[in-house]
Amino acid sequence: MLNLIKRYMPPVKSYRVDLYEHEFPLFRIKITLTFSDDSRLHIKEYRFTDSSRKYAFHWETVDGELKVRWDNAEHWHNISTQYCHLSWGFRTIPLSSLP
Repeated sequence: MLNLIKRYMPPVKSYRVDLYEHEFPLFRIKITLTFSDDSRLHIKEYRFTDSSRKYAFHWETVDGELKVRWDNAEHWHNISTQYCHLSWGFRTIPLSSLP
């Protein structure tokens, strides 16, 4: 993942690895990217022994306001892709409806 981050610099101004644990097949990572406009992307991903995963990508402005969030949390039971959705401001969008 760090090679991917470095590949897309300068839009990525800096990064910080807050957590990295890998004991096959288990995997946990938390990374914070800071972009050239000082907005931040918080990345969390967990992989479990049954190969299932949980993830959250939370992009916020320099002031901490939500720009967009992607996650697979089970909190949107009213949309068809409740486990995989995009939160944009006050809207929640099923990922299957995106181009």
